[in-house]
Amino acid sequence: VFIQNTQVTIEELGPKLQSVLGEKKETRIFVRGDTAIDYGQVMRVIGEINGAGFTKVALLTDQPQTTRR
Repeated sequence: VFIQNTQVTIEELGPKLQSVLGEKKETRIFVRGDTAIDYGQVMRVIGEINGAGFTKVALLTDQPQTTRR
């Protein structure tokens, strides 16, 4: 798990977000995962974020390249 370019464990995620964002609980947190990660792991990350008091979580995806005809 990374916050910006800093790697943290899932257990460190909530406290680190609280440290960085303080009481800005309305800050939107963006979660991006690659195709190799399973859904349960993504949900665990979101659970840690919510547990730290941040409720605005958005999932980011990469759009597949389309071929033009």
